[in-house]
Amino acid sequence: MPIQKQKLLVLQQLLLAETDEDHGLTLEEITQELSRRGVTAERKSLYSDLATLRDCGMDIICERKNGHTVYFVGDRDFQLPELKLLVDAVQSSKFITRNKSEQLIHKLERLTSRHQAKQLQRSVYVCGRVKTTNERIYLNVDAIHTAIAQRRKIAFRYFKYDLSRRRVPQNNGEEYLVSPYALSWGEDNYYLICHYPKYGMTTFRVDRMSHIRVLEEEALPTRQATGGAELELSQYSLRTFGMYNGPLRELEVQFAGSLAEVVLDRFGESVFLEDRKDGTFVATLRVKVSPIFFGWLMNFGTQAKILTPKDVAEQYSQAARAVAELYH
Repeated sequence: MPIQKQKLLVLQQLLLAETDEDHGLTLEEITQELSRRGVTAERKSLYSDLATLRDCGMDIICERKNGHTVYFVGDRDFQLPELKLLVDAVQSSKFITRNKSEQLIHKLERLTSRHQAKQLQRSVYVCGRVKTTNERIYLNVDAIHTAIAQRRKIAFRYFKYDLSRRRVPQNNGEEYLVSPYALSWGEDNYYLICHYPKYGMTTFRVDRMSHIRVLEEEALPTRQATGGAELELSQYSLRTFGMYNGPLRELEVQFAGSLAEVVLDRFGESVFLEDRKDGTFVATLRVKVSPIFFGWLMNFGTQAKILTPKDVAEQYSQAARAVAELYH
């Protein structure tokens, strides 16, 4: 009987799906469950089968509970707290569509027992989250990774949305031709970090890209793209607010002392902070100056002030005055 030849596999699937630290099965219950699945098993043969699965690396625990000897799966590839973290990450990711989020969460549920899977379902609030509607984002990501691995250029079309929620082609509908270097997840979106001849090093939102093609043409070497410097991707993300491109500048910004943790959280613990001994400190920051950076700084009102360079301080002052004039 074909199903009988699959006995070990069926037993493995049974234990993974039905048991965990809080839910064990006796040998009698295992025999009954196997029978429901079309597999017959004797008590003596089950001892041998369980031993075989253990020899193959499966962590099968035998314990005495409530007067019964029960068997359950102990250590798994993913523990329940780890799966909860992954579910939360999938739920909160804007660039993952609602349908794909639900599919991924169901797949994560299969990595634990059906009893613990109920705990993963406890906070599936995907429907209330802001999600992208671009179902092709996974094909986009795959194509970009392929191009990066092969050091090839890619071509794609890019769009934004208007007030009527219609896609508006950018670049007059023409393709962008870029050298891709990395994908970065930041500001709740997925971004391509690349070199575009018109703007230099820049970023594009992956969920706004379409018709991606991996080209035969080799990508521009990173040192040429950056003017001879190494491309530090982690630093690139720290310095680029909202992945909005702008000139890279070194700034001295004075903050209220209570904002030290905020600055360290945003720029990392290696950022230089000078204590002014008057309840303030000066942070030396390397950032891409942009309206998004100014918007971040305005969150702190009078508790943050750009000291140098003077031209950036004046740009910020003009931006603040323009906002204030809207209310006069």
